[in-house]
Amino acid sequence: MAFWRVMGIRLLAALLVLLLEPLSARAEEALTILHTSEHHGTLQPIENGPFKGLGGVARRAALVERIRRGAKHVLLVDSGDLLVGTAMSSVFHGAPDIAAMNLMGYDALALGNHDFDFGIEHLAALRKQARFPFLCTNLRPKKTGVCQAFVIKALGRLRIGLLGLIGHRSYPDLFSRSALREMEFQDPIAAAKAAARGLRQRVDLVVAVTHQETEEDLALAKGVPEINVIVGGHTPGFDGLIPATGQTPVQGRIGPLPAGPILVKSHQQARTLGRLDLVYDKGLRAAEARNLPVDSTLPEQPKVAALVQNYARRLDAAANHVLGQALVDLEGDAPQVRTRETNFGSLLADLARSRVGTEIALLNSGLIRGSIPSGPVTLKRVMQALPYEESLISFKLTGAQLQQAMENSVSELPRTSGRFLQVSGLSYLFDPSAPAGSRVKGIWIQGVPLERDREYSVVVEQFLAEGGDGYAVFLQGRDKVEHQSPLRDLLSTALETAPVTAREDGRIRSVVPIPSSVPDSFRGGVEGERK
Repeated sequence: MAFWRVMGIRLLAALLVLLLEPLSARAEEALTILHTSEHHGTLQPIENGPFKGLGGVARRAALVERIRRGAKHVLLVDSGDLLVGTAMSSVFHGAPDIAAMNLMGYDALALGNHDFDFGIEHLAALRKQARFPFLCTNLRPKKTGVCQAFVIKALGRLRIGLLGLIGHRSYPDLFSRSALREMEFQDPIAAAKAAARGLRQRVDLVVAVTHQETEEDLALAKGVPEINVIVGGHTPGFDGLIPATGQTPVQGRIGPLPAGPILVKSHQQARTLGRLDLVYDKGLRAAEARNLPVDSTLPEQPKVAALVQNYARRLDAAANHVLGQALVDLEGDAPQVRTRETNFGSLLADLARSRVGTEIALLNSGLIRGSIPSGPVTLKRVMQALPYEESLISFKLTGAQLQQAMENSVSELPRTSGRFLQVSGLSYLFDPSAPAGSRVKGIWIQGVPLERDREYSVVVEQFLAEGGDGYAVFLQGRDKVEHQSPLRDLLSTALETAPVTAREDGRIRSVVPIPSSVPDSFRGGVEGERK
C-alpha cells in the first residue's frame, strides 16, 4: 500500500512539472497577432483623400470575427493614436472608439502621443471605460490608473508578455504640453530591456507594441534581442515583415527565423488589419505577415455598425449644418501642407494674424488635418480639418529668434513633418539640400528683409507657444498674451460672413525642388503625428 501511495505522489509530481514547465519544452503552437495602427477617430470609412472608402470599425470587426473562427489563438492589439483626426473624435473624445474596441475584444492598446491630447484625466476616464489595458512601459504618469508597464496574456499553453513603448522622436515634441507636466519619460530601449528580461522567466513570448518611427523600431530590435515581436505604429506601415537580421520588409512565409525580434506594421487610419501568423516550438520557428484591406468587400459586424450609426446620428444633429461656401478647394492634405505653401495654410495664417493684429502669424501644418473641397462647408467638415481647440497666443521675438524658428520649420524636409510652418506677414527662401540648421537663405517681413536685432510681434497656436514640435525658441518670447480664439472658430466665422477664397502667393519658396522619393514605409508622420 505504501508503495502505491509513493508511486501516486511521484506521478502527481511529474504531472505538475509537465503543467508548469515552459511551453518551450512542449509541443508546437500557432499564434495569430492581429494589429491596427493610427486609428485617429476613423470610426467610419475614410471620407476623403487617396484612401477614400477604406477602413471603418464595423468592417474591421467583421474581419476580426472571421479570422477568430479559423485561427486557434488570436491576440488583438493597437499601436496607439486612437484619438484626433475626425469630427467624431473632436466631439466625442474617443468614447465611441473605446466602445467599438470593447465589442471587438481588443487585448491591449499601446498609448500614442495623440492619446494624451484631451488630457490625463480624460485618458484615465477612457481607461475606466475600456475592457483592456493601456500600455506605457517607458512612460510614468503621476496619476494612477492611466496605463501600466506590461500585461501577460495566456492563450492556450502560450504565455505572452505585452509591452507598450513611445519613441524619442515623439516625446516630448509631439505631446500635449499639459500632459508633459504629468508624466516622466524613460529611454524606450532601456525600459524595454528591463521589462523583457523580467518577463522572460514568466512568459514564452515578449511582444512590444510601439508608437515610434521605423528606424527606432529597428534600433529596438537590435538593442533588445529578448523581444520576439515588435508591432509598430506612428508612421506609415509596410507589407510583410522585417526579420531580425534585415532592414527591409520580406513577404511570404519565413522559416526558420533568425534569432531576434521580427517587426511588422499595418497601415494608418486602420485601413488595413495587420495579421502576423507565428509558429512557436522552443522559440519562434516560422512567421508570415500580411496587411488585410478593410474595404467595401467586407460586411459590417451588426453590433459595431449599430454603435457607429448611433454616434453618427448624434454627430450630424450637432454639426452637419452648412456654415458657408468655399469658392476654391482648400488644400490641407498632409503631403502638401507639410512640405510647401498651400492656399489653406495661408488662409488660416491670415485669419490668425488679422484676428490678433500681429505682424506675423506662424502655424504648424500638423494642426491642419485635411482639405476642404469647394462648395458648401459644414461645421462637421471644419471640425475634421481643424480638430484642435487650442487658443492663439501672441508674443514678441527678435529677428534672430525668428531665424531659428524658420530653420526648425524646414529641418526635416524632404520628410513630411507637421513642424513645417504656414505663414502670414512673412516670406522666406530656403534650400532643402543644405544641411539642417542652415537651410534658410532669406526672410522678409511684409517685404522688408529681416533685422536680427529688431523685435517682431508673432502669433502662434498654443502647442507651439509651449515649445511643441521642437520650437523651444518660442518659450523665449516676451509679453505673451493668450487670445480665446481657436482657429476653428476663426474659419467658421469667416465662412458665415462671406464666401471664402484663398490662393498661394509665393510666401514659401525653395531654391531647388523638394525630393519626393523617400520610401513610404520610412517616411515620417504623414498621418500619425502631432507635428
